Amino acid sequence: MGNTSSTPAVATPLKPTAQEGCPVKHSNVAPEGCPVKHSGNTTSVVGEGCPVVKKQKVYNVYSQEIDPTNNMPSNPNQEPNDGQKYPLNTTRVTSTIPKGGTDGTWTYPSEQMFFNALRRKGKGEDVHEGHVQTIVSIHNNMNERAWNQVAAWEEALHPGSDSKLLRFCGRPDDLTPIARLKTLFGYDKPFDRHDWVVVRNDNTEQRYVIDYYFDDDKAAEDAVPRLHDVTSVKSITMYARPAVDSLSAVVDRIKFPLLNLLGTAPAVSFPPPPPSDEADASANNDDLLTVEQVNATFGQIQANCSKCFTNVQTCADEVACTQAATALQFCMANILCKPDAVQFTAALASGDEGRIEEAYAAMGNCVDRFEVRSRAALQQQALEAARKVSAASQSA
Repeated sequence: MGNTSSTPAVATPLKPTAQEGCPVKHSNVAPEGCPVKHSGNTTSVVGEGCPVVKKQKVYNVYSQEIDPTNNMPSNPNQEPNDGQKYPLNTTRVTSTIPKGGTDGTWTYPSEQMFFNALRRKGKGEDVHEGHVQTIVSIHNNMNERAWNQVAAWEEALHPGSDSKLLRFCGRPDDLTPIARLKTLFGYDKPFDRHDWVVVRNDNTEQRYVIDYYFDDDKAAEDAVPRLHDVTSVKSITMYARPAVDSLSAVVDRIKFPLLNLLGTAPAVSFPPPPPSDEADASANNDDLLTVEQVNATFGQIQANCSKCFTNVQTCADEVACTQAATALQFCMANILCKPDAVQFTAALASGDEGRIEEAYAAMGNCVDRFEVRSRAALQQQALEAARKVSAASQSA
């Protein structure tokens, strides 16, 4: 198993621009099953890639129909594309990313399949056949690196869960709340975003969001990577973390950096710091939380929003998932930042889509600020505990 034509699509070595975003842009792919509404009106269906499959026909991320009984392409396209001048390799590389529902792993597209997919979507007119090998190598390497980050979270926080990648979405035009918040403090915007859903051996599912960042200053240092090379592509970094779809995910997002601080979790790359001290300048002592406040707030969220968390985990279609995610965000904001929740209610009443989107983003930023503040409180507690242990050992 695992010999499917589906694979998470990631960045290519081509330099992203402000207009294009992702070097190989995914905006025409419509992940219809994702829990949040996406822009674009194209009809490409990402059958395996998105959280909900609503049609009998199943497609992979390259819009190829696949047989749902074995996840194999109904008509795999390894033929040269019209207008193609040079031959491309048709050999496919097996990933090390375990595939949910099987005993195998995901399989990457061949150079020919990748090139055909780009041309079919109207994205490959400026891609020369001679560049495809490099593009595919970086594509595959980025997937492996992203999975390493996801696996690090899973192994540290859910050891023995035998987590596997079940499905995925490319969402380059949707900034995550934390990415939007970081831009306010001087960080660059990510050029791409993916949502990956993992399944554990108890059949629980967890969605991860992955932001991809490009550093133009390091592009000249890039080299063509091998599959598991972590040093050749210096210009592209990524930041994976659990999506806030459940209270346990919120707890995980706070606990994992703390485990990193204590040296009990694998290291995971975080976005590069902003070029200035704007973030430090924006810090305010009044914004600090105590551990007691963190625990009390979590108690409120657990008591008041438990039904919302359940609805997010059990929603059966896109509309229900969108409503559940919105209700969860509103419930948490109602506790963490009442004014933002009130503004969202007023925006809904106005029917103004612009106001609604802005108010919803504000609630998301509020939840992310609480995550950062909670993490800082727990880290401070850990440092103080470590100092006490050190002082006690020195006086003994």
